Amino acid sequence: MRVFICAGMGTAKNQKINDEAKNLGKLLAENDCTYIQGGSDEGLMGETLREFIKYSKQVEFVIPERFCRQAIPRLEKTTGDKALNVQVVQAEADRLNIIKRCDKIIVLPGGSGTLEEFLYSNETARSKEHSNKVILVNIEGYFNDLLAQIDKAIKEGISKDSTKNFEVVNSVSKIDLFEE
Repeated sequence: MRVFICAGMGTAKNQKINDEAKNLGKLLAENDCTYIQGGSDEGLMGETLREFIKYSKQVEFVIPERFCRQAIPRLEKTTGDKALNVQVVQAEADRLNIIKRCDKIIVLPGGSGTLEEFLYSNETARSKEHSNKVILVNIEGYFNDLLAQIDKAIKEGISKDSTKNFEVVNSVSKIDLFEE
């Protein structure tokens, strides 16, 4: 199973969020998943990656060309692997298209890049470009304001219920990797 991880490149002040990122790495490795991400060993992405590679080397990175020079040496150092499975894409939009090819898309707390990946995945699911499960991990209510905004748009008639093409869980332990 190919799982794309969306997460912040910063370390959270709330240690529970960092711990959940590690828990996700372990969960994916224990379930023989291929872990796919945008090419960072920093912040929550790094927490998940470092935990995953303790148990598995099934990692793929999708990196826009302009970030390769700095990202690849760091990833090689973090993973200890000089033969990384890296797919270099021309631009951010190309990277986003790779997300649609994954079986699951799991979203941890993050900033604008994470939100971009989440909203893109949700919208492309709505438009039937893929049928992959999108899971938003709302640790300690991190995404409550975003979820309230989506609900407000539906309540106001600006969006339809079909806007929600994702599952919300409050902990990595609630993720069922094998549920369709």
